[in-house]
Amino acid sequence: MPLAMIEVECHISIKKYGVAFINPLKTQLLNEIKKNGSLSSAAKSMEISYQHVWTMIDEMNRIAPSPLVMKQRGGANGGGTAISGYGERVLREYLIIQSEIKKVVAQINVEINL
Repeated sequence: MPLAMIEVECHISIKKYGVAFINPLKTQLLNEIKKNGSLSSAAKSMEISYQHVWTMIDEMNRIAPSPLVMKQRGGANGGGTAISGYGERVLREYLIIQSEIKKVVAQINVEINL
């Protein structure tokens, strides 16, 4: 029987005050909001409740020095949601961190299976 390969995985969660400020799920949410401009569409796409989406946004916005997500209430043209400039910056920096960590994890996976 051949030996099974050992593989290390890493999921990045950046915390502030012990709360996940940004993590893979929140990153996915921010990207869905960018794509759809709507909380309900983002929730449907991610197959999570609208309430859970609101909770995550509220949590991120409360912890951040500046809001990541800007919400508009409905009106004649309907409501909408957009990622703020700060939210865009957080997403970019998270992706940079994720890229660097993936390189380290890939090297660990090579070395662990030698």
